[in-house]
Amino acid sequence: MITGSPYHPYRFFLVVLLGVFLSATSACRPASVYDVDHDGRSNEGMHDPGKGRTVVVWMSIDGMRHDYLGRVDTPNFDRLIREGAHTLELDPGFPSLTFPAHTTQATGVKVEKHGVPSNSFYDSERNRHYRFAGFPDLLQAEPIWTTAVRQGVRTAVYDWIKSYNQQQPHAADYFGEGYSGGTTDRERMELILDTWRNDDAKEPLRLIMGYSVTPDKAGHEYGPDAPETDGAVAEMDKLYGWFVEQIIESFESRMSSEDELYLIISTDHGMSPVHHLAHIDRISGVEGRDDVITVTSGNIGHIFLNLVESDEERTRLESEILASLGSYDFARAGRRNELPERWGYNHPTRVGDIVVTLDTGFTFSRRVDADVEPVELHGGPLGMHGYDPETNPDMLGPAIFWRYPEPLGGVYLGRIHSLQLHPTVARILGIEPAEGVTHEPVELENSPPDEPSPQQLR
Repeated sequence: MITGSPYHPYRFFLVVLLGVFLSATSACRPASVYDVDHDGRSNEGMHDPGKGRTVVVWMSIDGMRHDYLGRVDTPNFDRLIREGAHTLELDPGFPSLTFPAHTTQATGVKVEKHGVPSNSFYDSERNRHYRFAGFPDLLQAEPIWTTAVRQGVRTAVYDWIKSYNQQQPHAADYFGEGYSGGTTDRERMELILDTWRNDDAKEPLRLIMGYSVTPDKAGHEYGPDAPETDGAVAEMDKLYGWFVEQIIESFESRMSSEDELYLIISTDHGMSPVHHLAHIDRISGVEGRDDVITVTSGNIGHIFLNLVESDEERTRLESEILASLGSYDFARAGRRNELPERWGYNHPTRVGDIVVTLDTGFTFSRRVDADVEPVELHGGPLGMHGYDPETNPDMLGPAIFWRYPEPLGGVYLGRIHSLQLHPTVARILGIEPAEGVTHEPVELENSPPDEPSPQQLR
């Protein structure tokens, strides 16, 4: 399996932790000659002589807030926007955390279906914690790379959540084996380009997926409004300018004049400033209890009561926890079956019996000595995500769709949902989306009028 780069160093202070749980190196998986009969794929995505083929390169930039492109000079992103189709209102859904947001985009279904509720989570049925697990065995819905391969589209996927070490049927042709914390975004892109250039199979790669992390790291460490974060966005613009030229070169060298290339650049979430840290065990009143499991990620907390021995004690404790949380004006808590339906968050074993969300400006941390403390006492994080996009528009981000050689022509798409990305990629590739996908593809050539571009917002 070709070397993969980090699946998600999404918070600066967790980079070391991630390196502990996941392999710091990846092995190499060479391409094999595409053989429909041997590997069991259908021929639906195979090339029909006389018709052009489409190649999709889908890149995720972690933590790109909707207004970042309007704050600094980004000539390369501006070009893609001018020639393509874009939105500054990509809705990540709930929660706007890295693992569930990427999984929602890849599968086209919500947490209650795909089973990835948080960056780290607990499964009450298995009585087991999963901490930043990047492997696909925990997925309960089909990601786009599997959907594509199953229908005859050769695929390479690096650094998407749950894409590592694929052992299941219809595995991608290329994928990473684990996390490497020292890999740069440039090196991630070079891996993609090297894979494409060196692939010698009869059928070309037609779905290529990758990842960049720089804006997210800066947003967590310095805050979303810091000059360092602006610098990270400018760095991304230069890097993607180079990358676009490289993928055009690879496309032209490997494909015919009848074929076309789509570049999709999306984000998993935005970023909000943080001013206070809260300790979930203390504000919920369960500190010191061995029979209560608490798990947090960003501003989302889960409280599991499955280890409490009796139904009577569980009911009593549940009421006490809700009362304790209700005494803090920055916390919102509810039973799993009472959560907003639009969240699609009612997973029976991986979402807590009680779910706690903190208001904008607050995030969970176990480093605090009191119930809640100013973030300055602990040096960060100064930016966080996870908040409901319906109440915190900072969670919205940009998405760009760019076509070569025929431009899309500067289309503004309005608000779109991350659930639309899976069916959009399927439509571009000419395949069927996975079973269970509910949303329609994005209409890339319809433009609502009078929407500002990032250039106009500067």
